[in-house]
Amino acid sequence: MVKLDCMQAMIAGYIASPKGQEALRTYIASPEGQKTLNTCLATPEGQQMARLLLGQTIDSLDLPEDIRNQVRQALDEKK
Repeated sequence: MVKLDCMQAMIAGYIASPKGQEALRTYIASPEGQKTLNTCLATPEGQQMARLLLGQTIDSLDLPEDIRNQVRQALDEKK
């Protein structure tokens, strides 16, 4: 398990809250949020983070197993 410092724990708690989720959703949907995401995803570190998030997202969605496997296989091919 990853040990969080005080600031990370506060951020994690906020993001897990309904208010934090709404703030994050609103920001990501905004033009500024989209620009921030695109800037981040243009870096190797951002690509790595996106792969981690996508893997978690795929596992949590109600998708047919063959679709999950196709996406995982496509991600593995891009590594």
